[in-house]
This record gives sequence, structure tokens and C-alpha cells, in this order.
Amino acid sequence: MESFLYSIDVAVFRWINEGWSGPFLDGFFAYVTDIRHYWPAILVLCLYWLWKGGPKGRWLVASLVVALFLSDQGSSHVLKFLVQRIRPCNALDGVLTPVGKSGAFSFPSSHASNMGSSMFLLSMAFRPWTPLFILIALLVGLSRIYLGLHYPSDVLGGYAFGLLVGYGVWLGVGKLKNLTTSPKTKRKKPVHPRGTGAGQRFLPF
Repeated sequence: MESFLYSIDVAVFRWINEGWSGPFLDGFFAYVTDIRHYWPAILVLCLYWLWKGGPKGRWLVASLVVALFLSDQGSSHVLKFLVQRIRPCNALDGVLTPVGKSGAFSFPSSHASNMGSSMFLLSMAFRPWTPLFILIALLVGLSRIYLGLHYPSDVLGGYAFGLLVGYGVWLGVGKLKNLTTSPKTKRKKPVHPRGTGAGQRFLPF
């Protein structure tokens, strides 16, 4: 059974890594996978939420920082060394690697873990933008497979771990907020029956 699942993993990996290969996607996924391209937007958004977002914005930034720390460190320095799976670019022949190889372990994908945790929290905070956050996470995950750095199961495992971390932080921040908020300052939130307004943002702060 294990060898059967691995054969499917490899088949899907090769379909994406080799079957999709082309100059345009080489450049596109190389850009998408590089976190340095996101830092300017991340910095601007965090500063905006801290400045204009009030308590909710500050709780959001804090939750993202905690979630990303846990998902990144947990996947990179705990799970990878427990599983010790060799990356496909180092384990298989003929793998295309447009951005080069990596000697680190493969499972789970830290990129996917970080996307899972951060995009979950952003989706809970800004419900109407959920499709965009899902698309970003999917593109980053696909980039890891296309570039020959991860198996599909590495990416799925990363998403799962990141979602668990994001959900845990979401619950933890909600409880912490309740503990640190005076009963006198708590206000009943307005109910929007159709669930499309700003009041339907699900972040617990």
C-alpha cells in the first residue's frame, strides 16, 4: 500500500514538474515561491493594521506572527527531522530544478505550512477575500512541486500542519482576548443575517 501511494505521489510530481515545464512557468513559479517578493506587501499591511486597525488589527498582526513562527519552526526543525524524507530533486532522476536544489529534508513543505497558517487566519479575518487567500496558498504549493523541491504529499502535509497551527492560534487568541478584556468593555457584536458584511469576520478579536 505504501509503495502504491508513493507511486501515485511520484506520478503526480512528474506530471507537474516535467509535464508543465516551460520558460514562462519557470519564471512565474520561481517568483511565486520566493518569500522575499512578499515582504514589502506584508510590511505595509502589518503597519496599516497596527496603525489603523485598532485592537483588532493589533491582535491580527500578533496572531500572524505567532502562527508563522510555530508553523515555520515546527515544520522545518521538528517534523522534517522526525520524518527525514529526501527531496525528490535528490531522490529521483531527471527532475527539473529551475531554481536549483536543496539539501534540506522534504516533508512537510515549510512554504505550504506557512501558507496554511497565515491564509487561514486571513480568511477568518476577511471572509470575502477567502478565494484570493486560497489561490495564493495553492500557487505557492504548486510552485514547490513544479520547481522539483517537494512531492505533492509534502505540500498537502504542509497545508494540514499549517491549518492546525492557524486554527490553534485562532482559538488561543480568542481565549486570551476574553481574559484580557474587561467585562465592561465587551460589547455585543451586531448580527448580519446574510453573512456578507464586515460583522461576519470570524477572527475572535
